[in-house]
Amino acid sequence: MHFLSSLALATSTCLVLANAVPLQGTSATPSLLARNRLSKRTNPIIGEGIDTTDPDRGAKLLPREGLPQSGAFDNVQQMLNYALTATNYGINSDSEIFTHYFLESHRDRVKRILQKLSGNLKESGADELGQITFQGVDTPNNGDDAGCAKQGTIMYTEYYDTEAPVTVVCEDAWVYPDRDDAEACDSDEMSDELRILASIVVHEYTHWDWFLKSIHGGEIVDTHGTEEASGYGLTNVYYDLDKKYALYNADSYAWYLTEVFWSVLCAKSFKAPD
Repeated sequence: MHFLSSLALATSTCLVLANAVPLQGTSATPSLLARNRLSKRTNPIIGEGIDTTDPDRGAKLLPREGLPQSGAFDNVQQMLNYALTATNYGINSDSEIFTHYFLESHRDRVKRILQKLSGNLKESGADELGQITFQGVDTPNNGDDAGCAKQGTIMYTEYYDTEAPVTVVCEDAWVYPDRDDAEACDSDEMSDELRILASIVVHEYTHWDWFLKSIHGGEIVDTHGTEEASGYGLTNVYYDLDKKYALYNADSYAWYLTEVFWSVLCAKSFKAPD
């Protein structure tokens, strides 16, 4: 069982972003956003315990009427697209952002992992994503793992070594916004305020060893070394985690993609976190 946890949940007031308009304006962004708006995604299966008609919970996974770039599943594909085509937006993600989270020697394999999740930049994303089930029913492993009862747990993934993994969405996940309900462009530096629901979803995607192990050759996990939280959280992956572990650390991918995502949409660079 792979967990994503956070002890500090985002509680900031939300500001709705202009739909289908690049934030702060970039000349390259409109064509990509227009393509995203028209595309049909290969979304995971929505399982038991997630109500997609609830605007404060399950509906956050899918696009809302009038906001076609909203919804965590779509936001993930936007993140992947931006990271793989960052130079189109004047961002050299390899040197300016990539090395905040990974070693230079990881670059090729990280790129291949992102390409595979995106279906090689196919507008719908990888077809295999449709084999994942997202559910709201907690399934702790016969008492061996606490599931959502574990302090700070947001989501966790089971059966990640099979063709049909199950990601459990805990109640604490729903406090996170999607891209149209975030205030990221008001920030000047990287912080937990920039994390959106898609950041958590893509963290869970990277745990899917059945799909990705042929590239990384190991297991993408949450913690490394003797400090339990060493692989979790922005400041840990930015400063504290030994980068030799980053290729196998789920939050390193999540925060790398999050920084590229907001750098494109806000058309600016973010300072290092405090």
